[in-house]
Amino acid sequence: MNSLCARLLVVLLAGVLQFHQLGRDIRFHPDEASFMTYARGAAVNGDWLLPGALDKAPLTIYFSSLSMVAIGVVADDKGVLHLDPLVGEFAARLPNVMMAILLAGLMMRLSWAAFSDEAAALVAGLLTALSPYVLAFGATAFTDLGLLFFSVLAWYWLECQGYRKAGLALGLAIWCKQQALLLLPLVVLLLWAKGARRASVIRLAQPFTLLALLLFVWDAARPETSVFLLGSVNNMPGQWIADPAEWPGRLMEWARLGVWLLGPPVVTMSLLGLAALSSFVVRAARPKERQAPIYLIYSVAYITLHSALDFNQYDRYLLLILPPLILVVSSHLPALLLRARWWKSLSLSLAIVLVLVAIWSLGNGLPIGGDRGRHDGIDDLARYLNGKPAATVIYDPWLGWELGYYLGQWNDKRRVHYPTAEMLAEGALGLAEFGDRYLMALVDRGHEDWIAALEAAGFVLTVDYEQNRYIVYRISRAG
Repeated sequence: MNSLCARLLVVLLAGVLQFHQLGRDIRFHPDEASFMTYARGAAVNGDWLLPGALDKAPLTIYFSSLSMVAIGVVADDKGVLHLDPLVGEFAARLPNVMMAILLAGLMMRLSWAAFSDEAAALVAGLLTALSPYVLAFGATAFTDLGLLFFSVLAWYWLECQGYRKAGLALGLAIWCKQQALLLLPLVVLLLWAKGARRASVIRLAQPFTLLALLLFVWDAARPETSVFLLGSVNNMPGQWIADPAEWPGRLMEWARLGVWLLGPPVVTMSLLGLAALSSFVVRAARPKERQAPIYLIYSVAYITLHSALDFNQYDRYLLLILPPLILVVSSHLPALLLRARWWKSLSLSLAIVLVLVAIWSLGNGLPIGGDRGRHDGIDDLARYLNGKPAATVIYDPWLGWELGYYLGQWNDKRRVHYPTAEMLAEGALGLAEFGDRYLMALVDRGHEDWIAALEAAGFVLTVDYEQNRYIVYRISRAG
């Protein structure tokens, strides 16, 4: 099998796995629902400045909006645009699926540019296609896959000394998510390792600076709070530096999440262990392999920074260290296998095992990724609520964005949020409404205080709907 066929097989494998993930009947994670509410507003209402309390840069949201327009938005007989929520899910996730498939091919190109070794390139592509993180976040509507794709694209052009293209890709990465700034230290280290001249650095900085300025202009054109300010508040809700007493626990949590980067924990640890063994056993390292310590330094510094600073500990934040770890393994593992007598059979067997393990992991459910079934049935709940009369009052203390997405763009109910049971009871008493109202609650989240507060205010509550995690109480006035 020649190298081109092998690369095509890797990309085909990535495509099969990604479209399998896209075909799952899984509802949006709350953050996905939030981002895709903005995307739907652009696709259906033409709100391309994404008005509202948005805390992310817009590029991946725009990708999903355009996908919604191409696939899901339809006009009724009056010319009003509509988007079915479930069709919107598919359309919203499709751009990330395509980028995840392309990422496998891009990682092979990056590995070849870095090490000039076909075996290393195939290992990099295979590990990318089979990574639980790429499988878990490919078929989602998070902004992180776009960030990862354009970051790797910038890295590839940097290795090829296409500095202007690298700067352009890095600028697009920051248009996907502000966390692209965390890639700058790696860019600086690689420029230093390559001995880049000042002119090269300037060529890289020019398009990046231009795109960054355009992002600030876009942000200033919106009437709402800056996405940069709101993103800082939402992603570091406490103090900037975490309590030092929490650092070991935070480090252990990142380690618990990180052991799934290259496969199930035993696979990730085995691959990193084999790469470490190769660095000692195989003495004649290719010159470009000397960049591997840079990748490790960056990965360790990244985890250390996220342990010390008071960042939210979301699994998707580890995506940026996936490519460095894959390059470390791909730069060392082939050299170790080549020392074995039956290295071809051993390499093929290892590849088959990795594929089977990935399929087994998908079948048993990954402990990382999107919603993972927590909001199953929320579409049924939305259909039930949409069946109520127009202007029906629905008290929603908990579901927020996720329920709002499934209720639809043209929802005609009055959904009201109160942060406490006492405020809800006071607000309910103050509303001159004689028709039935509804309290939406979660069966696995204590809501007895909310019921007690409403009953103490003179209301009568009866269960009107109960399915999956959701329970809805009809609220009537006594007498």
